[in-house]
Amino acid sequence: MEIHAAQTGPLQVNTFILPLAGRAVLLVDPAGCEFSGDEKRLAQVLDEHDCAPVGILLTHGHFDHVCGLKALRASFPNLPIAIHVADQSFLGERSQEKHIKSLELVGMDQDEFVKDLTGLPAADILLKDGDFLDTVFKTEDIISAFTGDEVPDVEGVANALSHWRVVHTPGHTQGSVCFYNESEKVLISGDTVFYQSYGRTDLPGGSEEQMQKSLSNIFETLPDDVLVYPGHGAYGFELGANE
Repeated sequence: MEIHAAQTGPLQVNTFILPLAGRAVLLVDPAGCEFSGDEKRLAQVLDEHDCAPVGILLTHGHFDHVCGLKALRASFPNLPIAIHVADQSFLGERSQEKHIKSLELVGMDQDEFVKDLTGLPAADILLKDGDFLDTVFKTEDIISAFTGDEVPDVEGVANALSHWRVVHTPGHTQGSVCFYNESEKVLISGDTVFYQSYGRTDLPGGSEEQMQKSLSNIFETLPDDVLVYPGHGAYGFELGANE
């Protein structure tokens, strides 16, 4: 599996492009926005690799992982957005209030940035622990996400989606998740697992106790040779490198 990546947004989020079938891909944590001057970056990367997105996955709802949604939706208006049910309030009407509080806590200037966080689209798909992605992305979602007269390989896309499972990993936020592909031994870990580190737990909704439980679950149930693709920093390292 060849996963393309682009570092986007003001905090250089690892935005991943997950291959499905043909040109179809999923986008994880799009963060390119006007504030960081890279609102067109992801569209350029998609064009460079001749990819057609059919959906957006969010590992959690923090401002640095969702600030690219408005720009991305402007280019691809039919992309369904999926986030865990516990983090749905980070999107949609009045969600900017939560983001402003987080910006204050991390010491970021909110005057310009908040424009990218105002009027965020609401979630279309609410994820739960154990969901397989072929059960949450419907055929009509996949077809409507394609532009022009092109017809996607719906069966191939559904088969590829069936290998991705949602793993609820609260701690960084209440609705933080990882996406695990057992057949490919790949874990998209968001801000739960970094290289020899893990995400902060001091922002609203964070819990050190929950984080430790989530980490224990990951390290105890997944093989050491699973390749980890986190939300920031180095990616493509083996899970066992963190032990």
